[in-house]
Amino acid sequence: MRIDKVHIVTRFKNLEDFKIDIAEAAMETVLLGLNATGKSNFLEALVIIFRDLDLNFNYNRKQTPPFHFYIKYECRGRNIEVTYKGRYQFKVNDIIVTTEFTKSVEQYLPKHVFIYYSGISDRLRDLYIPHQKLYYEQIIKEGARLSQFDSIRRIFLVQNIHANFALIAFFLFPDQSQETLEFLKQELNITEFGSALFMLKQPVWGKGKTSQDKFWGAKGLVRKLLDDLLKYSFAPIEDKARISVSYKQAETQNRLYLYIKDLADFKKLVESNYKNKIELFNALESIYISDLLHDVKIKVGKKYVDEELAMSELSEGEKQLLTVLGLLKFTKDEESLILLDEPDTHLNPMWKWKYLDYLDKVVKRQASTQIIFCSHDPLVIGNLKRNQVQIFKKDATGKTEASNPFVSPREMSVSKILTSELFGIPSLMSKKLEDLLNEKRYLQAKLTRGGLEESDRRIFDRLTSYFNRIGFNDETVDSRYNRFLQLTSEKEEFVNRKYSKDEEENLDKIAAEVLDEILKEEEANKK
Repeated sequence: MRIDKVHIVTRFKNLEDFKIDIAEAAMETVLLGLNATGKSNFLEALVIIFRDLDLNFNYNRKQTPPFHFYIKYECRGRNIEVTYKGRYQFKVNDIIVTTEFTKSVEQYLPKHVFIYYSGISDRLRDLYIPHQKLYYEQIIKEGARLSQFDSIRRIFLVQNIHANFALIAFFLFPDQSQETLEFLKQELNITEFGSALFMLKQPVWGKGKTSQDKFWGAKGLVRKLLDDLLKYSFAPIEDKARISVSYKQAETQNRLYLYIKDLADFKKLVESNYKNKIELFNALESIYISDLLHDVKIKVGKKYVDEELAMSELSEGEKQLLTVLGLLKFTKDEESLILLDEPDTHLNPMWKWKYLDYLDKVVKRQASTQIIFCSHDPLVIGNLKRNQVQIFKKDATGKTEASNPFVSPREMSVSKILTSELFGIPSLMSKKLEDLLNEKRYLQAKLTRGGLEESDRRIFDRLTSYFNRIGFNDETVDSRYNRFLQLTSEKEEFVNRKYSKDEEENLDKIAAEVLDEILKEEEANKK
């Protein structure tokens, strides 16, 4: 699966007549840009495009895309073009094949579209609801069998609860998860599985039923797992809990607590019922999808911790890393599209620096899998080539455009990345320090010309003493640069900076004039 070109023709949020040309040969593409330039909206648009193709032609569920678009991508060795302008048109290898496409859509779509969003908005979850509903309708059927759910569904939205299910599946099938278990040990210091407490609640669909069934009439795939959990749980407890559903309303919930006290008991449950970690993961997730799960509390053994640690006690960074990388292990099949919106938000600098390495070595994704992700961190993108980076920015009319940078991030230091067009930070120094330095240089230029008043002299002496104390030296071994500093410091525009776009353009103009002056001086000295 490799997306090549996308054109969002009619308006979708802040994207209109938006074109992007992605390097289809690259496994990763990062989207950079200021907030509100449309990076997340672009990921949403991709979800909508593939969601609606799947719903319309795989499930016969009428779905009208909210915008007109064109997309070109490679999938299973075919070049595919989809155009939507009120109706669909499909091309495969430059030949119009609309009827063939709609009848055999499975072979033209990615096997998985994996979505992760680190924000608090429900923007992506809402797009996911139609597929969630279809999946729910399948798992609750009376005759639903595990063998029907031996892969992760096509459109999959990662949520925090999934980290718990993934962790259980990894430890229960160690022979299928050796690299992951080693990663958990080396990077997260998680050495073993401790216990699991499933806190079940009476679902909305089970309210008012008079049956004595412990699971409130649950059926299908979820019923099979619940029966297994009950069989191997230690001292099941039924209870009623008074829960606040809002600041002014509470309700009484019927609860059932099923406690699997150790890995050995969980293995007994799994060995006779589940063939692989994906079957187990899907069964565990069915409790959540069926609105039966209030919470699941997993305890793990961790290095340097004397007792078991609950998953909820892990740091946000640990949970984020486990959630994203853990779930990618289940969706790494060939022909997959992975969309990650700021998957590095809570990670420490070392994990950010190694993030792309994790995707390679831990996930071990297939060569035909494409990853498109948004980031605001120079540490994450440092290994990428320029064709793997798309900078989102608005032109003079407010229209969003996307383009590659002039220089590859891998050819720059982190500090250079920050001050380049990739992020555009005016200075690596804090704004306060930058302002003080500009003031000192300006006063120094006035002193050289003999125009420094006594009050300014005291300020200059104080600033000089301060910069000497912190070990900051204006002089460099580059004489031309020293001359550049001297001449620009004579300009009042470099003092009391506003750091606006107009100011930046004006300072660039002044800097160019100063450089011309230096070159003229050097030419005169040669004569």
